[in-house]
Amino acid sequence: MLGVLTLGVLAGLLITVALSLLILVYQASRPSVAVPGKQAYGDIEQYPKNEAIPGLLMIRPDVQFFFANNTTFRNRVRNLLSTIEPSPRAVLIDLEASARLDIDSIEMLTDLQTELKAKGIELLLANVRAPVRDVLQRSGLIERIGKQHIYLSDEEGVRAFQDGSRRESNREEI
Repeated sequence: MLGVLTLGVLAGLLITVALSLLILVYQASRPSVAVPGKQAYGDIEQYPKNEAIPGLLMIRPDVQFFFANNTTFRNRVRNLLSTIEPSPRAVLIDLEASARLDIDSIEMLTDLQTELKAKGIELLLANVRAPVRDVLQRSGLIERIGKQHIYLSDEEGVRAFQDGSRRESNREEI
């Protein structure tokens, strides 16, 4: 309103649009990241009685990945991993909010997969939409992660993780 009064209608409108875009990018660059647990995959931080799934760190970003929030997300994953003892065997990222991925997002996921693999942690992806799966395929990330670690839903990913954990514990007993 002040811009319109001092600079005129067109300049005031352009300033308003520019500020709105800056606010939008700022807010999107700081995504809310939920850490679901066992109970209907509700956020552990919001529902403290909800228990984590042993050996599995589930992460659900509430916004689509893009260049402005990739670093924030990767740092959030690193911080979460540093607080969990013992270290999880897998990280499951729910991509439901991402309808597509840009080049920076693919690079961030590739770097994250490399970091996790170096620590002996598997990267699992759930709720991967067709356009995202196509980009993952073209980038070669699906081969790095393994097709067997891409799931249609959180439930399917958790079930596969738990089945794999049971098989591993049976092997240790033999």
